[in-house]
Amino acid sequence: MSPHLRFDCLTHTYQNITASIGKKIMRLSATITLLMFFSLSCLAGEKNQPLRWGYVNFAPYHSSENGDVVGSIAEKIDLLFKKAEIQYTASELPNKRVKLYIEQGDIDITAVIESFISSPELFFRSNLPVYTIKLGAICLRDNLQINSLEQLKKLEIILMSGYTYGHDKLLNDQNGFNIALSAKNHESAIKALIRKRADCVLGYMSPINVEALKYTEDNLYFYPIGELPVYLYLNKTVPNAINIMKSINQNN
Repeated sequence: MSPHLRFDCLTHTYQNITASIGKKIMRLSATITLLMFFSLSCLAGEKNQPLRWGYVNFAPYHSSENGDVVGSIAEKIDLLFKKAEIQYTASELPNKRVKLYIEQGDIDITAVIESFISSPELFFRSNLPVYTIKLGAICLRDNLQINSLEQLKKLEIILMSGYTYGHDKLLNDQNGFNIALSAKNHESAIKALIRKRADCVLGYMSPINVEALKYTEDNLYFYPIGELPVYLYLNKTVPNAINIMKSINQNN
């Protein structure tokens, strides 16, 4: 074979190899571009997903009215989320279901006291409380000596189902408390108290005051026990959760 033919053959082979490599690089580049596009689309979709806020009926702080969340703290949280540019939806849930849903990730964020969260390592907590609640007993008598939970052990009391009252231990018969019944909220608890189903209701001052106004003919007496801060808890499984909580802390 002449040198010219050998050179042409090598040139042709080189051109084929180069063209083949070029096609593979183009295909790889196109694949990478598509993957980046879909990854960015997914991230954008995650960021645009509204935060699911689950709350309990806790008037005058937050409760449901005509399908919307209303109340002084509902307004505060709404303003906070707007400042932080966070879209959200709000759903009223029974006390126990909020606890279950926040731990399972069925809701993303909730405002509760620290003892309500049994696995704090699963959540980001706001640096500052969104509000503070006053714990106490509302009773039918005005001559009682009550300024601690321990002093309630000598009385029949009504509790709210699912409430922890700032304590790790359950307030039950096994721990020395005489529980007449568990109510689903302050409204049903006060109704039971008016019917003399127990001596006192253990609850929170502002929600109790809302219900007590409905029974002005009955003498009800509030005994303060303590104050508890309420924080926002955000499930760590929420996409971009750490930055969401940073934004909440910057605007709270």
